[in-house]
Amino acid sequence: MRARRSVRSVKEAKELFTELSDAMECGERVKVLIEDISEIHEYVELVIKSKLSLIDVEEAGKNYYLVIENRFSNRCVQND
Repeated sequence: MRARRSVRSVKEAKELFTELSDAMECGERVKVLIEDISEIHEYVELVIKSKLSLIDVEEAGKNYYLVIENRFSNRCVQND
């Protein structure tokens, strides 16, 4: 699993998820730290729009980690 990253806002998350979608290898996972679980629905939507998969949400004290995997981005598409 790739090193942990953190975001403080939905805007930061959007930028990070776009970056990860372009950079992650197919099947690679990363943990992203979020501080405000009340915005989880927005993070989930951004993960999906970035062609990534939300695998799990792990609680870590007052914070949460989104476990994200690259399954559907262009790096996972096989040309016949």
